[in-house]
Amino acid sequence: MPTNVRNSIEKINLDYLLIQNLELGSHSSIQCGGNAQWAAYPTNFEELRILITYAKNNDLPLSILGGATNTLISDKGVEGLVVLTNHLARRHVQGEMFCVRSGCPLDKAISQAIEDGLEGLEMLGGIPGTIGGAIYGNSGANGVQIGDLLYYVDYMTLDGKLHRLQAHPDEFSYRHSPFTDRDDLIIYEAGFRLKPTTQTSEVRKRKDTVKKHRKQKGLYDYPSLGSIFKNPEGKKAAALIEACSLKGHTIGGASISPRHANIIINKDGKATSEEVRALIEYSKTTVQNEMHITLQEEIHYLGSW
Repeated sequence: MPTNVRNSIEKINLDYLLIQNLELGSHSSIQCGGNAQWAAYPTNFEELRILITYAKNNDLPLSILGGATNTLISDKGVEGLVVLTNHLARRHVQGEMFCVRSGCPLDKAISQAIEDGLEGLEMLGGIPGTIGGAIYGNSGANGVQIGDLLYYVDYMTLDGKLHRLQAHPDEFSYRHSPFTDRDDLIIYEAGFRLKPTTQTSEVRKRKDTVKKHRKQKGLYDYPSLGSIFKNPEGKKAAALIEACSLKGHTIGGASISPRHANIIINKDGKATSEEVRALIEYSKTTVQNEMHITLQEEIHYLGSW
C-alpha cells in the first residue's frame, strides 16, 4: 500500500505516522478491546488532513478515537485507519477566549485555563476524556454542560476542509451536540468564552472539590467507561439498575460496580469487551422487564461486533 500523499505544497511520507496492528486495549479506560488495522497520532492540521486523504485513497474505513473513556472497543479490533487525537493538544489564549485542540484531556484543559487566569470550566473537573469527546457528547456535571461555554468549534470534513461552527447553547442538549452521531467530520479545536480571574487558588479549589466528589462515588476505583447509560427523563439510571438488585452482578470479568450501579468495571483486568457488552445488554433487559423503562447507552461502540 503506497504511503506517499502529494498536496500542492509538499510530499509527505506517512511511514513515520502509520502504525500497523496497534493494540487498543491499553488505550481504553476500561482496558479491553482488540487491535487497529492501521493507526496514527497526528500532531497538527496538515497531518490530520493527509491521513484523511490517505484513508480515502486506499478505501480504508476511518475511525476517530480520543481518550477512549466513553468507547467500548470490539475484541475483534477495528478495520481501516484509527486516528488517535492524543497529540492534538495545544492551547492558546486570546483575551477571554481559551482555545484548545480536541485531543487535550478535558481535566488537563481545565487546569490550564485556571493557570491562564480564566474561570468557568472548573465545575466539569474530573470528567474523563478529551475536549473533542466532551463536545461530541456535550458532557456535563454540577449543572454545567460544556456546550454552555463554547464560543466556536473548528472541525474538518472528510474532504480535508476546515469549517467553523459558531456555537449556540440551544444547539446543545442533554448528552447531545450538533456533532453527535456524525461520522463525516472530526472536531479539531474549540474556543471557550471564559471569565478572567485573579482568584485562581479559589477556582482551583472548586475544581478539586468536584473532582474529589466524583472519586468518592467510585468513578475511579477500577478501569471503567464511566456512566454506561443516559439518565431517563426525571430518573437516574443508577437508581433503576440498583432497584433491580444488579449491583455487583458479574459476567466473566465484567462487573456492575458495587458502589455505583451505572458503572461497569474491569476489576481484575481480565474482562473482554464482549463480556462488558453482554452485561450492558443484561442490565437493559432487566430494567425493561422489571421497571418498564428503556435505558439508552451513553457510551459508543467501535469496531466489528
